[in-house]
Order: sequence, then structure tokens, then C-alpha cells
Amino acid sequence: MRIGIQQSPEGDRRDSDVPAAVHRGARRLGLLLLAVHLGLVLWTSFLPVSAAWMADTNLTPFATVRTELVAGTPHSYLELVRGLLLLAPLGLLLPLAGGRQGSTTLSSFLRTVFAGVLIATGVEVLQSTLTSHLLNVDDVLLAAVGIAVAHLAVVPAARAALRRRERDQVRPCSGC
Repeated sequence: MRIGIQQSPEGDRRDSDVPAAVHRGARRLGLLLLAVHLGLVLWTSFLPVSAAWMADTNLTPFATVRTELVAGTPHSYLELVRGLLLLAPLGLLLPLAGGRQGSTTLSSFLRTVFAGVLIATGVEVLQSTLTSHLLNVDDVLLAAVGIAVAHLAVVPAARAALRRRERDQVRPCSGC
């Protein structure tokens, strides 16, 4: 028997054994939405590209970003925005799938960005292996920035609101 988790005589975990810091409904919703989002990302990432020519593999950080900014065309800006937004929902979905309300902002941010970079790297490697896409480190960096911005924009404020709501529900009525 592990410390902190009580088991019934049959050996299975009971619902009351789940730590209070993890919200089961949020975790289920987060895992479902995360699976749907990653499925859509993989599906769209593996569509074949029809192009007359393709740029070479890029392992120099921000080389493609500089090239796109120098080009200054609407298409080049859309490519940068696409790189930022493709995996940005992971900044929200990964903490939601974790279900931890009491996590600190820094630990949540670091966990989310690290997991997002691993996912972005995996998608990039699979794309370059299975399709005609070429490896580009800037896709991973843009995804990391998108994930970080989405996380910082929503998650700390949402957790603070949930903590306030929980604190207000627990506090007894002083005028009753």
C-alpha cells in the first residue's frame, strides 16, 4: 500500500481516494479536448504539400522568422501567425488535463511549456519523416512562444478565480 492513497480490500482505488488538489471533471474534459486538438493537428500536419520548390531544412533558430519578416508579404505574416497559433491551445489544455487547481504559476508554466515543446518537436519530426515537409526548428520555437503566451494570458487568472470561488464557498456566512 502506498502512502497517501488508501485502497479497499479488493485493491482498487475509490473516488474518495483521489487527492483534493486534482479536479477529476476538469482532468477528463482536458484530456478529451487535448486528444481532439492533437488529432486535428496531426491530421492537418500530415496533409501533403504541393509546391514547386521547398526551402532546405532549417536548424538555425529564427532564420525562417527573419526571412518571413524581411519578405513582408501578407502570406509570410500568416505563416508566422499559423506557427504561433497551431499548438497555442496546449497552453490551456495541458494544465486543464492536469486538473491541478493549487499549482503555482511558475511550476505550471514550466511544465506546460516543456510538455508543449516536446509535443511540437514530436510533430515536427513525424512531419519530416512521414511527409514531404522538411524539418524547421522555427516551427518548434514559434509553437513554444504560442503555448507560453496562451498559458500566461489565461491560466493564472482562471486559477485565481477558481481559488477565490472555492474560498468563498468554504467561508461560513458571518450574518447567518
